Parts: sequence; C-alpha cells; structure tokens
Amino acid sequence: MPIYEPGVTDITITIAWPSNWAYEASRNPAVPYIGTETLLSGGTKDISPKELNEFLSDRNSGGSLIPTADYVYGEINFPKEYREDVIKLASDTLRRPKFDPRWVHRIKGSIRQNIQFADLKTETKMWTLARKANLGDNPLYHFLTLPDLRVIDEVSVDMLRQWHKQTFTQSGLTIVVTGAISRQDAGSSVDTLLFDLPKGRVSPPHDVNVTIKPQTVFLHVPEAEKTTIGILGRLPPTSQGNDLTDRLALSHFSQSGSGPLFSALRTEQRASYGFQAGFFDYNRKNRRLFITGAVAAEQASDVAADIPEIYEEYRLDPNFETLADLQNGMVNQTQKNVGYVNIAVRTIL
Repeated sequence: MPIYEPGVTDITITIAWPSNWAYEASRNPAVPYIGTETLLSGGTKDISPKELNEFLSDRNSGGSLIPTADYVYGEINFPKEYREDVIKLASDTLRRPKFDPRWVHRIKGSIRQNIQFADLKTETKMWTLARKANLGDNPLYHFLTLPDLRVIDEVSVDMLRQWHKQTFTQSGLTIVVTGAISRQDAGSSVDTLLFDLPKGRVSPPHDVNVTIKPQTVFLHVPEAEKTTIGILGRLPPTSQGNDLTDRLALSHFSQSGSGPLFSALRTEQRASYGFQAGFFDYNRKNRRLFITGAVAAEQASDVAADIPEIYEEYRLDPNFETLADLQNGMVNQTQKNVGYVNIAVRTIL
C-alpha cells in the first residue's frame, strides 16, 4: 500500500514478515533477537559493519528490525534523493548478511548485558513472574522472556542462517510505503528490496490460548526501596477491531489529574508514587490490560485490594465528563503524528 504525502521529503518502507519461530520448543528462543541485531549492523559479504553504518549516517538514513512472537517488523527510512542507493544496500543486507562470528559474539554480549541490567529492576522481576503465571513454561514464555541466558551463548551461525532463510521470504508479507514517492516508484523500490528472496511457506497463525485464572502472586525483593503492584486482565484479540477503544478507555481511566485511578489513589489516599494503566500483547491473540504503580510497603495490601474495586466501578458506571476532551486531544495528536512518514507507516501497518 503506497501512501503519497505532499510536502515531505523522506520515504519510509515497512514490511511485516510472518514468523513462527517463537512457538517451536526445539528452536533457540534467542535467535531472532541476535539475528535482527546482526542483520542491522553486521554488514554483508561486500561491506563491513563500519562502512554500513557510515553509509546510512552520511545519508541521514536508518532502519530497524523488531522480532515479535508473530512477525518480524522491518523498517527503513531515507531522504528521497537517496532512494536507489539505500534500497540497493538494504536489499543486499537482506539477501547476503555476513553473520561474522566475531560480530555475532559482540551482539550476544550486548543483549546479555541489557537483559541483566533490566532484571535488576523490581518492575522487570514482577512482569516476568506475571508472564510465567499466565503462559506457563512454554516456548512463547521463553521467547518473550529469555529466562535462561545460556541460550544466548548457544546461538550458532548455522542457527542464524536457518532463521534468516526461513523468515526473510517473499511470501505472506504486509508492506506499507509512505512519503515522497509515487505508486510506480514505490512498487519498483519494493521489487528491488525483495529481489532474489526465496518464496517461502506461510505458516498458519499459532493458536495459543492463554488462560488467566484468578491468582495473587507475591515476590519478595529485599533490596527494593518501594513496593510495586501490577494487576493484569484479559482483552479481546486485535482481530475483533476494538484496540482503539481499549486505548481510549484505559487512557481515560488513568488520566492524570481527573481519571478515576488517579483520583482514588493519588488525590484521596495519596498512596502512589505514580500509577498507570495500559495494554500489551503476548501475541495478536493474547492481549492484556495492566494497572501498575508503586506504593509505600505499609500501604501495599490496601491499595492492591482497592484497585480492582476502582476498576470495576469504572467499568460498570463510568463518568465520561472529561472523555470528549481526552478524545479530541488524542485525535489532534494523532493527526500531527501521521505527518511524520515513519509514524504514518506504522499506523497504517
């Protein structure tokens, strides 16, 4: 889907490649994370990592590859005058990544360090525990969490090549192009970008039913300075088309100053360092709303008991006096955001 935007000089191309790597117990769950980072920065058989990064930097261009449970999302953005050069380089990167063992080793160390740093945070410990309580000890949990860091060291170049060959094909793709480009040039750019990638088999979506059962889990972290509370609930899958309604309702619920959550916990009880509500996806079928924040330890049990009551009252008898202002503000911000080609392309995708 090419979208021409007048008055802009940049172009963004985004592609969603279907992937089922996360659901197979026999596969190393760290491979997509190491693979995407290596593809982005590791160079090709003809160009070194340093030359690759300098090429893009000199042209004010860049890209990203994000692995998720169901897709690998690739994005590249560049000024229109560099379209042919950047597309050619991106195509070569997709077709002939180098996977230099020395560069792969460097990527492994960076990913391991980032996970170790994140795991020091109480919030990370809490959500990791909640994810395991929801998903159990299955491949999806291991992909989303990487609880055993030894899997990072076990990733081999052969594994990366297998993942690359299976993932980056011309089959089952969703492609969006936005910016200073015509329909004809958009088609030509996509053809060049995907040139010589193999035709692949499109795997059907995995039917992973995650059952939420009522449970309360306490995690004792002696060194924590404050107590963090997290509450999860189920949301419908994105296929039902209500995700924007979810976003609006939860934004209204936790709106700073006037939202029911803020009013009850910050204004009346003064119990919170800061609470928020939102949603996230384990995959497209299994979505969760969350309510989270930090309190003093002596207030934790009372606040944890109050939050479900506050949410249930909001669900059954909401006060929408401020909803129109919030909705208008979100509309105005969205209209501003989609003026940026990279935000527009993600919104469409």
